[in-house]
Amino acid sequence: MSATDARRASMAMPGTLQTSARDGQGTAFNGGEAGVARMLFVDVRVRSLLMGDARRRAVTRVLGVPPADQSLLVTMILLGAASSVARGFASRLWPRPSRADAAVGGSLLNVMLRGIAGAPSQNVPLAGGLIAFALLSHSLRPAVAGSAREVLALAHGARAAFDARYRR
Repeated sequence: MSATDARRASMAMPGTLQTSARDGQGTAFNGGEAGVARMLFVDVRVRSLLMGDARRRAVTRVLGVPPADQSLLVTMILLGAASSVARGFASRLWPRPSRADAAVGGSLLNVMLRGIAGAPSQNVPLAGGLIAFALLSHSLRPAVAGSAREVLALAHGARAAFDARYRR
């Protein structure tokens, strides 16, 4: 038994004993609601401080503004200006079609989808849209189902990490 594990007299109230952090008796280490809340608050505060420091270092390195002259508003204005300049360098990948081009493309798509359905679809209004919806929903279903499984797995992993960290 070391000197740090031993119980010692409290300075606050005579006759009471303090316990060490290793005993698990302290409020921050007992795993109760107050301990979990305190650990969560400390973790969030540490992450906030680290993100603020990283932001100040990035603005200093990229834009040359010293950390003493930075505020959140100045940082947002400078990052907005930098992003608008960067956006000017990126070219548009998809040109926007005119109304006439969109009308011609839509009519060709409708004729193509009605050709798949056959002659009886000529009497059904919006048959092309219904066929397009059926084709898209059938082809996108595996991707949506896989994404839903990944989201559930991510939620399960986050819950397990939270429980491992805060509910010992």
